[in-house]
Amino acid sequence: MLLVSAQALAVAQSAEAAKPIAIPSSQDQLIEVALALALVLALIYGLAWLVKRKQVVTGLTNLPMKTIGVLPMGVKEKIILVEVGGKQLLLGMTPTNINTLATFDEPIIDIKEQHSRSFSQKLKSILAQQKLQAENDLQQKASQDEDK
Repeated sequence: MLLVSAQALAVAQSAEAAKPIAIPSSQDQLIEVALALALVLALIYGLAWLVKRKQVVTGLTNLPMKTIGVLPMGVKEKIILVEVGGKQLLLGMTPTNINTLATFDEPIIDIKEQHSRSFSQKLKSILAQQKLQAENDLQQKASQDEDK
């Protein structure tokens, strides 16, 4: 019995040795690498979403600073109105420096008033301004036609 099992073992080993070693194709390797990359990217995205959702990093959003408005003056120059600690600063900004143009103790633009109006109120006021402008244009055109 021992002889039969030894012969069976020898036949099995010789059959395994006779099999050629399977070399994975380059297409299989490419698929494996692509799936691994997709898994790593999904993990990074999931962790970023989790951190943002849990608000682990608060950043600098608690600072009492707000940018109220930006007026571009050229390709790289702009004027910025910033509110810091209840005061508003008018800043001139270039690629090389930032200059304080004016300091206002009382706000010249009230942020709360701008944000308190709803979208429909803003839209109504814009449409009313356009209607008024169109009426003024018609009156000016009519007065010019009467002068001729």
